[in-house]
Amino acid sequence: MSGAAAGPRRPAGAFAGAISAGVISACAVLALAPAGDAGAAEDASFYTGKTLTIFAGLPPGGGVDGEMRVLAQHFSKYIPGHPLIVARNMPGAGGIVLGNYINSIAAADGLTLAMPGRSGFLLSNVVPQKGISYDLTKLSYVGGAGSAVNALWLNRKLGVASIADIKSHKPDIVIGALTARSENAIAPRVLATYEGWPLKIVTGYGGFQEVLIAIERGEVDGLFTHEGSIANSRPDMIASGTLKPVVQSFASLPDVPVLSDVVANPDARALLALVTTPSQIGLPLLGPPGIPADRLDVLQQSYLRLMADADYRAEAERRGLPVGHPVSGLELKALIGRGLSSVPEPVVKAYLAFTGLKADD
Repeated sequence: MSGAAAGPRRPAGAFAGAISAGVISACAVLALAPAGDAGAAEDASFYTGKTLTIFAGLPPGGGVDGEMRVLAQHFSKYIPGHPLIVARNMPGAGGIVLGNYINSIAAADGLTLAMPGRSGFLLSNVVPQKGISYDLTKLSYVGGAGSAVNALWLNRKLGVASIADIKSHKPDIVIGALTARSENAIAPRVLATYEGWPLKIVTGYGGFQEVLIAIERGEVDGLFTHEGSIANSRPDMIASGTLKPVVQSFASLPDVPVLSDVVANPDARALLALVTTPSQIGLPLLGPPGIPADRLDVLQQSYLRLMADADYRAEAERRGLPVGHPVSGLELKALIGRGLSSVPEPVVKAYLAFTGLKADD
C-alpha cells in the first residue's frame, strides 16, 4: 500500500490559500496555452487511429459521470491525431476501485484516463489503508475541472428555509449518501455530531441518481453534493424548487449561508476544511503513473485548450456542470501534494472516527 507522502504539517485553514493560488496559476497557463507545438506534431502519429478510454469512478447519472461524458464528447478535437474516445464507468468505493485499476492494471501509454471522483478518491490517502494500491502524488494528472461548491439540498416538503429551521426540525432529517468515507456523508455527520443538527445519514447508495429516486419515494429527505450531481440527471428537481440548498461548503450559490460562517465548534471547522477540500480542488482527469512525459504534456496542453472551448463550456453549463476555473495538470498535482498529503494529526484522528477507518486497516 502506498501511503500519503511525507511532508511538513499544514493547518487545515491553509488549504483555501493553496487552492486560490492554483486557480490563478492555472488561468495564466490557460491563457498562454499554445495552439500547437513540435511535441504535439510528433505525437500525432501515436494517437492517429487509436482509441482513448476515459472511465468515471461513479455510476451513470451523477455529476462525475456527466462531467466525464461531456469531456469525452469534445476532447478528441484537441488531441493531435484525434483518437476515438470511449466513455466507460467503473464504480466502486467512491472512486477507489477505479484508482486501483489505473494504478495497478491500466497501461501507462496515454490511452487510458480516469475521473475517479472527488471526495472519496481524493481523501483516500489521508491515512494508510489496506485495499488502496495508489499514491495520489504519483499519478499522472492531465488537469481538473474547476471547483464545485457542495451544498446540503433538502426537499421543500420539509418546510426548512433556514439554519434555525434545521436545528429545530423534528423528526430527524434523513440524508442519503454513498460511502461513509465521502464528503457527502462526512459533512452532514459532522454537523450532527458537533453542532447538534438533527441529521440522520444513510449510506450505501450506488450513485446520486439512486439518492434522488429515494427522495422522490420519501425514503430520504435530502443529500449533500454539488449542483451537477442533481442537474445532470434531474434538472427538474432544482428548477421546480423540489430541492433547495440550505447551506454550502464555500461561497458560490447566492443567498445560501456558508458552513464556515454557521459552524461554531473549532474541531468541526477543521474537519470540514479537510473533507470539503476535494470539492474546492475540482474533478481530476488522470492516468497511471509513468505516462511518458512528452505524451502527458500533449494531453495536458490539449486539456487546457479544451477548457477554453466555447461549445464545451456551453454544453457543460447546459447540463448543470459548469467548468469554472480549470486547473492545469502540474498545478493540480502540486495542490494535492500540499493540501491532502500532510494533514494535522488531530484532524486525521477525527476523520478516522467519522469514517470508521483505521490506519493500515
